[in-house]
Amino acid sequence: MISVIIPTADRPGPLHRALRSLARQTFRDFEVIVVRDGGPPVRTVVDSWKRDLPVTLIDTDPRRGVSHARNTALAAARGEYVAFLDDDDVYLPQHLATAHRALQAGHADVVYGGALVSARWIEAVPRAPHGLPRKDYPFDDAFLLVANYIHTGSVVARNFAATAVRFDEEMTHCEDWALWLVLRRTLGYRFAFLGDITSVYHQVPRPSAVSSAYLASPTPFTRARARLYETWPVTDPRVASYRDWFRCFDARLDARIRNGLPIPAHIYEHAVRGLHTDFTAAAGPDPALLDRLLPAAGASGAPLRGAAHAAR
Repeated sequence: MISVIIPTADRPGPLHRALRSLARQTFRDFEVIVVRDGGPPVRTVVDSWKRDLPVTLIDTDPRRGVSHARNTALAAARGEYVAFLDDDDVYLPQHLATAHRALQAGHADVVYGGALVSARWIEAVPRAPHGLPRKDYPFDDAFLLVANYIHTGSVVARNFAATAVRFDEEMTHCEDWALWLVLRRTLGYRFAFLGDITSVYHQVPRPSAVSSAYLASPTPFTRARARLYETWPVTDPRVASYRDWFRCFDARLDARIRNGLPIPAHIYEHAVRGLHTDFTAAAGPDPALLDRLLPAAGASGAPLRGAAHAAR
């Protein structure tokens, strides 16, 4: 059985859509654990799906953050596997079936599908999806030390509740990336990419974890990335050069925010796409990519240490 964990706060409409995507799954051996992280009640929304879904609601007050909500659900999860779904994202119908089949094969402990990144609400792959960014990267152990390229809502993992590993409740951003690193490097979990698009990651233009993070400088992403780089030091010079690229990316983005300049849409997704291509080709990070995404004019970012040399 798969335990599907959904933290929710202040989004009853999107939560309804997330639950509807579970009702459409072709794989049926799962339970759903919804944790309300404070805010308005969602009992009516959850109860409306009880005829279609084996769903449990856990109410928590006061609000303690998404990591605490997920950890609360983990403590209640009865499944051999756990899956994560944010309340504003959706699974495509084959998501759980594809993940379960791969996990049962025994070659991986964590599997993840690709995710469409959409700025508008969608519940299926549109007829012309080519303009939408995608998080559909094959697993690369070393690149995971550089950036988070795995969407939380695409992950199904062997249940780790019997271990001490949990989401870091001190982190408000990149807590999922922190967990992937611990699962991989501490528990030795094997990761595998499913190859197909199996979920939709919504980044709609309204207050959200991503859009709200770009209102302050330095952003919570800058601080979280610095923390994880410090927690997981590296000796590989190529990984170090890519981390330097991201430090410059953060510095330039923070400078744009301080100067009141707009942040390009899906800027992080475009950065990871360009870097992942070069990294898997065993090349160095491309300084020109940084200039295309975030021109240096007017920015106070640090020089790109080592990246220009590595890219030659």
